[in-house]
Amino acid sequence: MSSDDVHTRVITTTHLIKGEDLNHHQTLYGARCVEWCVHLAYVAAENCFDEFHPMVFMSVRNVMVRRPVRIGEILELTGRADYINDTVIGIGVDGRKLHPKDDTRSVVTGSFLFCTVDEQGRAVPHGLPPLVPKSTTAEGRWKQAAESALADRA
Repeated sequence: MSSDDVHTRVITTTHLIKGEDLNHHQTLYGARCVEWCVHLAYVAAENCFDEFHPMVFMSVRNVMVRRPVRIGEILELTGRADYINDTVIGIGVDGRKLHPKDDTRSVVTGSFLFCTVDEQGRAVPHGLPPLVPKSTTAEGRWKQAAESALADRA
């Protein structure tokens, strides 16, 4: 599988915002949004493989809620691999409101790290081709986050 193949594997899901998803301001509760983003990021990381690979969640690099989402609105979340090294997969998540269709502004963005592991939970190479961000700044941030998270697992 080429690096481009991994990068083009995109996972998208939607969530109808209901009463139980709201905070005291009657907008989408941040923790619920993060839960959905982590779930989607895991599925997007697993989607990099043609067969199941055991993985563990390592860290949330960042999550930024940019605009409120209200009851009855539909949140569309999209996840894709942004960074891959020997054992770590970095997933970027972007969320937007489904309506109106011409409004493509992000509601939420986030970056999440996962690590492929063996039966004892130790990091193991996954065999995917490396995927390096186009920006050297982004590459440095991903590498630093991956190294820090792996050091914490040791």
